[in-house]
Amino acid sequence: MRPHRLLFLSLLLAAAAQAVPYRNPALGVSFELPAGWKVRPDSQGGIRVLPPLAEDRERSGVAVRLWRERLQGREPMARLADGYRKPQGNREAAGKAELQRKTGRLVLEYREGEYVLNGLWILRSHLRVVQQDGRSALYADCAANASEFHRYRKAFAALCLGASVARGKGA
Repeated sequence: MRPHRLLFLSLLLAAAAQAVPYRNPALGVSFELPAGWKVRPDSQGGIRVLPPLAEDRERSGVAVRLWRERLQGREPMARLADGYRKPQGNREAAGKAELQRKTGRLVLEYREGEYVLNGLWILRSHLRVVQQDGRSALYADCAANASEFHRYRKAFAALCLGASVARGKGA
């Protein structure tokens, strides 16, 4: 193969491996969709983002979900952050609960245990970002089995940390 054709093919493959901008006007969210990942409607409202391989969902337990919820009461983001700083049920206290008051953004990192079908106890790591938008909030939750979470950190950063709201959608 000629060198210029090889260069063209490598550039084409590199471009295909890049993330693409994604916008969902109904949910009022945008983010960079990693190459190969797919967006699907979620049965509970919002959207699910699926990794390229079924093995990622099955073996690694990768689950990404974005949705909106109404906020209640005074200082709802501070109360939410305080709630995650304490363990509750099968959830450990958050290793990170960072509230950015100026932007109305809460970044959480925590682990939660659950029993799977065969009775095995699995510990799952979560990166959850809550972005206030008027009287509602956009929730972005990226989770995987704790032992596999590190493999998806870059994609989770693009999906959950990179999610931004369309102003006024939930007001």
